[in-house]
Amino acid sequence: MHNLLMDKATLSQVFLAFAPMEALKVKNNIDQAIDALSLPSAELLEEMQALGIELPDKPSVSKKVDLTTINSTVLTTHLTELFLDKNKLLKTFSEFSLSEQVALRAFLYNLIPMLHLPPASIIEKMQQEGVFDVLIGEQDKAQAVKDKIAALNAEKEQNKLNAVKERLAKLSDTPKQCADELKIARVKSNLNKATSQTQTAELIDIKSKIAQLG
Repeated sequence: MHNLLMDKATLSQVFLAFAPMEALKVKNNIDQAIDALSLPSAELLEEMQALGIELPDKPSVSKKVDLTTINSTVLTTHLTELFLDKNKLLKTFSEFSLSEQVALRAFLYNLIPMLHLPPASIIEKMQQEGVFDVLIGEQDKAQAVKDKIAALNAEKEQNKLNAVKERLAKLSDTPKQCADELKIARVKSNLNKATSQTQTAELIDIKSKIAQLG
């Protein structure tokens, strides 16, 4: 299996044959499978090599395959099915030794540009609108995205409802506020009238006294 996955000519042919959505799924499967292996980063490997530190390794249990004995159609079909199945891909990768896995990671990441991936802008929109995981067959993730979107929509609706309730509460307080203001205005008016009447009576009395004195 080792030389089967490390054969550039064969894998290039397989990668170029994937349709855009298949290519997207293949890239996702490779990324997840390699992430699951928890391999050391390229930077760490360089630092280890500079210090003469070798990877702790074990003999690979993967078998060498004589590619000349396999029909090209059978080989292509096998590899196509393998890269479209995330679980099979991870199982196959895990059979390699640590150093082989590191070499395989670098080899596959160099081949990924050969995949006919959809434009990055389309991928971003698919992710934003929650259809990315549905289209590549990640049903668990798709359901999680749907649940999250549903929760956000429910929160928005609740916020709208709360805003309406708050507005209604303010409107219900308005008549009372208006009535209170009207009462205050009436009291002020009555006070003004009373003051005016008192002042008028006093003025008439003063005029009367002046007339008597004259």
